[in-house]
Amino acid sequence: MKKIQKRSFWAAVLLVFVGCQSAMAQTEVPKVELGAHYTVMRLRALSPLNSPVLSIVLPEYTVTDSGVGGRITFNLTNHVALEGEFNFFPEERVNFAEQFYLNSRRYQGLAGIKAGLRGDKVGVFGKARPGFMHFGEGTPDPRIQTLVPVPATAKSTEFAFDLGGVLEFYPSRHTVVRFDIGDTIIRYGKGPVSGRPANTNHNLQMSFGAGFRF
Repeated sequence: MKKIQKRSFWAAVLLVFVGCQSAMAQTEVPKVELGAHYTVMRLRALSPLNSPVLSIVLPEYTVTDSGVGGRITFNLTNHVALEGEFNFFPEERVNFAEQFYLNSRRYQGLAGIKAGLRGDKVGVFGKARPGFMHFGEGTPDPRIQTLVPVPATAKSTEFAFDLGGVLEFYPSRHTVVRFDIGDTIIRYGKGPVSGRPANTNHNLQMSFGAGFRF
C-alpha cells in the first residue's frame, strides 16, 4: 500500500511538473517583433545667439513635428527586451541644430532596453534608448543672409536619448498594438555656422503603432 502511495505521489509531482512546463511554453513571448508606427514630437530649439537683433529675427522655435518609423525588438525574456527604432520626419522645417537654415528634414535613430511587466493581454514597460537626431541639409534663411554671410547648406547629427514608458496590447500571440510616450532629450553641440552655444533640450514624443511577433 505504501509503495502504491509513493508511486501515486511521484506520478502526481511529475504531472504537475509537466503541466507547469507546458503552461510556461504556452505563455512564453515570441522572441522577435517587427513593427511600424506614427510618431509625434513637440520639438524645441533655442535662439542661436545672445544677440538682440537675431533674437527678434530668430526667436525660440517650438513646433509639433510628425513622422513615420519602424522598430525591431528582441525579447530576451518576458520582461526584458532590446530594441532599435528609426523614424523619418518628412516636413521641411527650420534646422533646429543650425537655425540659420530652413527646409530641413529630420531623421532619428534609437536603440536600447525595454523592461517591465507583461501579461497575456497587456504589457507595461519603461524604456531607455540612446541614439541620434539628424537634421538634414537646408537652405539659408534669407533674413539672415542680409545680416551675416553663411554657407549654402548645413546639416548636423546630434546626440539623443529617449526616456519614457510603453503600453502594449496583445490581440493574439503574434500581434501587438503599442503606445509610447517619453522625453526625447537632444544634446545640441555648438552651432558650426552660427556659433550658437551648446545646449540640451527636452522634447515630448509620442508614438502609436502595431507589429507582428515571431
